[in-house]
Amino acid sequence: MEREPLSPELDALWRGLWEEWQDNDEEDVVLDAAKLAEIEAEIPALDGRVKTALAYLQRAKYIQYSSGVGDEGIEPILQDVYEPR
Repeated sequence: MEREPLSPELDALWRGLWEEWQDNDEEDVVLDAAKLAEIEAEIPALDGRVKTALAYLQRAKYIQYSSGVGDEGIEPILQDVYEPR
């Protein structure tokens, strides 16, 4: 199945999530408010749009995540990232 092409900022997010997931030994990663702010700082084009970007990456079959409750309320929990080529 062919995936939709990504914009440069979404590609950077996907690759960053891949590295985060690999650093966590391919276990679930909670993307709390601090982590989302860190992503926004690294990819300024996604400022205020990270959750929307995550939803797009999931719909386009680049990642899998679910929502869970954390210290900051409902937070995305990254469950799988499909390897960048």
